[in-house]
Amino acid sequence: MTPRTNGIVFLAAQLRDQAYAHVTSELKRLGLVDLAPSHGAILITLYREKALSLKDLSVRINKKKSSTTELVDKLIRLGYVEKTTSTEDQRVKLVRLTPKSLAHKDDFKVLSENVNGRVYKGFSEDEQQQFTYLLSKALKNY
Repeated sequence: MTPRTNGIVFLAAQLRDQAYAHVTSELKRLGLVDLAPSHGAILITLYREKALSLKDLSVRINKKKSSTTELVDKLIRLGYVEKTTSTEDQRVKLVRLTPKSLAHKDDFKVLSENVNGRVYKGFSEDEQQQFTYLLSKALKNY
């Protein structure tokens, strides 16, 4: 059977929806009921980068700055991140992790590995790289 190539957007949307539901379920299982999957993208990025400006953070998670600001503001209210002033440029506010979010770093690492493992289940290493490359290439068209 030849795969349909005109259904790629539908398939990508289904993959996103199912992954979102899985991550939401895992966050609840971990007792992180106040977080959404989009918050996880910010936390995982900050676990890697330590501190970023809102502008840089929005680029890293591929969201509009206004959407990133809303997500960060909620994370601030929940105690997961804080804003600090850059030591290099007093005009720049940096978003950084708090001890509360650092306490869950291992949970997010396992969750991320679990989600990626589920997506790539049955894929060879070469297929994983090819799939990621092709999806990235398609995203650049928008």
